[in-house]
Amino acid sequence: MVERMAPVAARLDEDGSLDAWIFADRSARLPSLTIPELPRWVPENVPTRLPVRDASPQGRGRKIRRREGLGYGNNEPVVIRDVIDFCRARPTGRPMLVLFFSDGGVYENKEISDLLREASALPIFWQFVGLGESNYGILEDLDTLPGRVVDNAGFFAVDDIDSVSDEELYDRLLGEFPQWLRAARAAGVLT
Repeated sequence: MVERMAPVAARLDEDGSLDAWIFADRSARLPSLTIPELPRWVPENVPTRLPVRDASPQGRGRKIRRREGLGYGNNEPVVIRDVIDFCRARPTGRPMLVLFFSDGGVYENKEISDLLREASALPIFWQFVGLGESNYGILEDLDTLPGRVVDNAGFFAVDDIDSVSDEELYDRLLGEFPQWLRAARAAGVLT
């Protein structure tokens, strides 16, 4: 997935880099990535541990991945907050496109909604992508989320990302972004 996203950053970012985060119970900002760094960056930053079996009653035997220091869960609000804080610490006024991949299990609906409302006054567009036919919670209802300065998020799910062509994937990733740019400029979110 990272290899398919790097060209988007190369085309949209002024220095061709992709800022990346990873999360579970906690989040971590990864080193920025450029296309020439891909062969080294992926093995150094993408979890490669074999899945382990979660025997807890909540896990019901599902396979989960673990990255050292981040835990096992799905805590979307912690990484959303990190991205918001990152944007606020670097107030350029330029638009920021966040490609957010979820394998489901989204349950922090109120916290995610509150954070997206807060972020709607910032130059950030969130494109959420569901992978794996799972419960995406509030992500599936973002187009109707009230209380935002502008509609600052989109969502789509794909059952098998490997079966989607690059052209279709990029069309879906960037489909709502131009509409947000126009609305954000009109609302004064973008300078």
